[in-house]
Amino acid sequence: MKQHIPNILSLSRVVLAPVVIYLYLVDSLTASIIAFIMLVILELTDALDGYYARKFNVVGDIGKALDPFADTLLHITLFTIFLYDGIMPMWMYLIALYRDMFSMFIRIITAIRGSVLPAKFSGKLKTFFRAISVVIIFILNILKNKNIDLPYDKIAYYSLLVVTIITIYSFFDYLPLLKRKR
Repeated sequence: MKQHIPNILSLSRVVLAPVVIYLYLVDSLTASIIAFIMLVILELTDALDGYYARKFNVVGDIGKALDPFADTLLHITLFTIFLYDGIMPMWMYLIALYRDMFSMFIRIITAIRGSVLPAKFSGKLKTFFRAISVVIIFILNILKNKNIDLPYDKIAYYSLLVVTIITIYSFFDYLPLLKRKR
């Protein structure tokens, strides 16, 4: 059972993302708080899956592919909702989407060449700041439902701007991997 824990944690992000999004979109304080708690738990699974994989010595190719896929699916889905809600500008959304599709393309090319591409530090940094940013936006959603007066749009925008800058950096960090030989 121990060997399955990391992949179960990664899969939880895939399975529970729609529930978090549904709760985020419900206009109630209770739903916002539950969505926030679930989001924090899902973001923590990203750290825990790698921790348990190393602890139980079960780092494998499936986990190396599943973990970044689960992160991308969760965050791009959240960004889609933020775009729909008018929180995230289209240009930021497209940068995030294209960078992640580019990363998946490189992973596919690497797999065709017979190996698995582990996450680079810049990718982990991007994921960390995405997690911070979406948590901030979920907190803002709770505060909105409590009618607390804050510059919500500015806080969300600058939070997402930091993520976008790191995403661009990560893109250029991964770009040289296309030239790698077998």
